[in-house]
Amino acid sequence: MLQAQLGVPQPGIARFADGSVRAVRGIPANLMVHSAIASADLVSFSDTGGLSSAKGLIRLLRIDGKVLGEYQSDEPRPLLNIESTLQSAAVWLPSKHLLVHWDGKAFAATLVDDSSFGGSVTFVRLAADSQAEFFVSLADSAVARISVALPSGRLVSSEIQPGVHGNVFEQHAWILSQNARGLHAETANGTREDIPLSQQPLPAGDLTIERMSTDWLHVSSRSTGASWAVYFSAEKRSVSLLPPPVREGAN
Repeated sequence: MLQAQLGVPQPGIARFADGSVRAVRGIPANLMVHSAIASADLVSFSDTGGLSSAKGLIRLLRIDGKVLGEYQSDEPRPLLNIESTLQSAAVWLPSKHLLVHWDGKAFAATLVDDSSFGGSVTFVRLAADSQAEFFVSLADSAVARISVALPSGRLVSSEIQPGVHGNVFEQHAWILSQNARGLHAETANGTREDIPLSQQPLPAGDLTIERMSTDWLHVSSRSTGASWAVYFSAEKRSVSLLPPPVREGAN
């Protein structure tokens, strides 16, 4: 968990519906949303840094907001993911079939032949220095995990993930997907957990998940506008309702 000034816990950094990127501080069930530090269309943060995309400009940021690198993608909806160190930063540009990742000094791009994927990429991660993983939603809503070698972009393996469907997100070896009232989590060995968020049924595809930090996820509902901060470590889960940001200058 990140530590803010004066020792106040900082679960992470979240992007809100107005595009503002804000630090979230406090403890579970008592979280506070602070002033905007940036504006972005998409973000993903770990404990060490983050990725943002604004009008196609990809940035790698330190937690204090310092820009470490930029990549002009001109991609309207890139997929961003950073899980731990800055070297875990990965970006998928679907219209260009490019995987962009941070090599420690600059962004490097790998052309990936995704014509055989058989569906839409919904999540990307660096599995190792020499391999990337794509989660692909297939036509029947089944999910395939596809591994690609770096820097060649060569397909290494493809396997169906049992028990999950549609758009997915991986967190600490758990695969997350939306269910009727929140999130469904499943591991490769079949361990399952449901994480309720809403008392009312949610439309299919309603939830957006963005990483706030290594162990915290920001989950938002497009239909209701509600936001939740979900603590999801390898061993423990908790859910906190995230208050909306206060408009700058409001009393």
